[in-house]
Amino acid sequence: MLLTELRLPATKQMWTTFAERSDKEGWPAARLLMALAENELAKRDRRRIERHLAEAKLLPGKTLDNFDFNSVPMVSKAQVSALCAGDGWLRNGANLLLMGPPGGGKSHLSSAIGLALLEKGWRVLFARTSDLVQRLQVARRELALEAAINRLDNFHLLILDDLAYVTKDQAETSVLFELISARYERRSMIITANQPFGEWGKVFPDPAMTLAAVDRLVHHSTIFEMNVESYRRRTAIERKQSGAGRPASYATPRNVDLVTPSVNQMPT
Repeated sequence: MLLTELRLPATKQMWTTFAERSDKEGWPAARLLMALAENELAKRDRRRIERHLAEAKLLPGKTLDNFDFNSVPMVSKAQVSALCAGDGWLRNGANLLLMGPPGGGKSHLSSAIGLALLEKGWRVLFARTSDLVQRLQVARRELALEAAINRLDNFHLLILDDLAYVTKDQAETSVLFELISARYERRSMIITANQPFGEWGKVFPDPAMTLAAVDRLVHHSTIFEMNVESYRRRTAIERKQSGAGRPASYATPRNVDLVTPSVNQMPT
């Protein structure tokens, strides 16, 4: 009862097991208390990661382990690992831009990086750009756009997938620009896009808005140009040559074993 009131569920569940082992092995009281406290903290970290993973909406099964770096030689595995291990760019509100034609692995890589950072304690949200823009448009009609953008500040990293699929409607591009401006030098983004910057006028019809959006995104950013043959097309050809029913060699969904994070950047 007391452990419930103190909100120590893991200790309530495991204290008898630890106490029995303590009696058997002759632990001093300090060791028993430390073991219970460490177990409680580990379970809290695990629950927090599970909660953040549920809200992140990352692509299922997309991890760095099953990303085919050999097919994207212009992307350094070491550099990606450094981005996933270090927190300097997130603390500074820097961005990561993945550019290239469809099927080159941009969505996979962005989601995998998001998962690696989430496991280290950062909060991440993955969204198709068009879906998020639609939600922000609804918020604007309800006079709640500022509040909606402020709620996105809860996420250290916002992954906007498929920037190109935002329609050329002025209202849509306007809320997208407001989001980019609001996060500039404050909160980080990963953006995937099929077109080079020179064609972003198709997304932002106003030339001044296009220039301003690109300027904000490129400043303090790392850019991966993933100009490779479509993975989906290549896999389809391999399947046809090898016979129907052959499973894909890469990017197959699998369960991801979460690890206890080493850093807690934000209280829950």
